[in-house]
Amino acid sequence: MRHKWLLIFFSISLISLLNTNLIAGGEWFNEYQQGLDAMEQGNYQIAVGYFQKAIQAKKEDDEKARTYGMHFIEYFPHREMGICYYHLGDTQSAQTELKLSMAYEPSERAQEYLNQIGGGVPPPKPKEEKKTVETGAAVAVVPATQEPGLIVGKQTIKLVGERMGVAVLPFENKGASHDLGEIILDKMITVLWNQDRFKVMERAALDQVLAEQTLGQSGVLDAATAAEIGKGIGVDAIVIGSVAASAAGALSIDARVIDTESAAIIVAQDAYTSSSDAQSVKNAIENLARKITESLPLLEGYVIRIDATGLILDVGRNGGLKKGMKCVVYKEGAPIKHPITGEILGKETNILGEVLVTDAFDKYSMAKQLTAEGGVISIGDKFITK
Repeated sequence: MRHKWLLIFFSISLISLLNTNLIAGGEWFNEYQQGLDAMEQGNYQIAVGYFQKAIQAKKEDDEKARTYGMHFIEYFPHREMGICYYHLGDTQSAQTELKLSMAYEPSERAQEYLNQIGGGVPPPKPKEEKKTVETGAAVAVVPATQEPGLIVGKQTIKLVGERMGVAVLPFENKGASHDLGEIILDKMITVLWNQDRFKVMERAALDQVLAEQTLGQSGVLDAATAAEIGKGIGVDAIVIGSVAASAAGALSIDARVIDTESAAIIVAQDAYTSSSDAQSVKNAIENLARKITESLPLLEGYVIRIDATGLILDVGRNGGLKKGMKCVVYKEGAPIKHPITGEILGKETNILGEVLVTDAFDKYSMAKQLTAEGGVISIGDKFITK
């Protein structure tokens, strides 16, 4: 009888272990595959995010990584992330990831890119071609020479209205040196500005606000207080966070993006570095800023329903839209035509107002109107995330 119970216990434990491995394997494999797909489409920043998530579960590059049972795949997240950084113009991060990949599992592909970086070979320029912008309801073709826009991956997004305004408050210091906290604050402002995604408040103006609020450089703020400060200075969101240092010199940096309308957390991200030297801190902050940017993507779509409860937008969680994000709704008018050449330069744009996403589902989102500017919002009008 005792042997029978031991056999049953062993069988249950084995099944549990296999199920755990299967689930874990599926998670890192899915993240890795999504990273490869995004990379194939030229969405390098998004791909980096997927590879980072995969590495959190399975960190080593492996030519023969087991997913489940006897199924194996080639798994090179560090290598592919290094290639993404190369195409994004960050050769230093690219070199770091590629060397790490070579240490885990040498490959000709990683060595090829390392040679290109060492030889000063720049990444290929994107081809001049028509860019397609996919929305939840349709696909619009936008000439690359049209009015000013922002290239996101291989998409050109027409810029309408102001970008999302953010201010970075001093991070709460948990054991790190005072100077390091200052460096992190300044670097975070610089890197977020360089993402070409946000309208970032200058440090000098921020210091004046903090002095008026008698907050100094403590950085100890709750979400409600941060939102109140942000609303008072006219930004859409506030970035707050903390930096913690270990006895060995490792740093853990956490950041939260707070919506100033609702005081709700829109995004929460973190970054880690095993060293507190200047380059490691710089890399960690750049990594953190990229995560924040990728969590608040520039998206566009259409208003597909309007009723007493608000508006319904044709982009949801699957497309990257989330609760707390703000969007600019606009109507496109007549084409703007060059009087001599006849070339269509763009279209007239009439901004109708801003809306706040109140709930996001898989394929659509609910929103409420915050401001009204140039007319009444109608079904079929376009929106772009602020």
